[in-house]
Amino acid sequence: MHNRFRFFLSLAILYALLIFFLSSRSGLDDPLVQQTGLALLLRQFLIFPEYTDKVEHFILYAGFGSLIYLALVHSSNPVIRNYTFMGAIIIGITYGAIDEFHQSFVPGRTASIWDLMADGLGVTMAQTIIFIVDKLYFKTKVFNRELNNGYNKKN
Repeated sequence: MHNRFRFFLSLAILYALLIFFLSSRSGLDDPLVQQTGLALLLRQFLIFPEYTDKVEHFILYAGFGSLIYLALVHSSNPVIRNYTFMGAIIIGITYGAIDEFHQSFVPGRTASIWDLMADGLGVTMAQTIIFIVDKLYFKTKVFNRELNNGYNKKN
C-alpha cells in the first residue's frame, strides 16, 4: 500500500507542476507551450469557444482530483483513507485558489473566481464519479457473491 501511495502522490505532484507550468504561460500561443506540444492537446477543448478556458480548468482539475483521490486512498493513515473524497476536494480547491493567485502575477493572465469555480467543479465531479463507480462496483460485487453463494448452497 505504501508504494502505491508514493506512486500516486508522485503523479499528483507532477500533474500539479504541469498545471503550474500552464498557468505560468500567457496562453496557448506561448512559444514554450507550442514547443512542448501541449497547445495541440489543449486545442481539443475549443469545442466550446466561449468557455474554452473554463472547460480546460474543469478537465485539468478533474484529472488532478482523480490523482489526489488515488494517492489518499492508498495512504497508510486510516483517518486520511476515511476522508478521501473530502480530502481530495479540499486539496484540489486549495491548489486551484493558489494557482489563481499565482496567475495574477503572470503577464497576460488574470485571477478569476470563475476559473476557481471550474477547478472546484472539476475536482468535485471527479470525486462524484469515483464515488458512484465505487458504490456500484461494491454493490455488484456483493450481489454477485450472494448470488453465487445461494447458487452453491442449492447444488
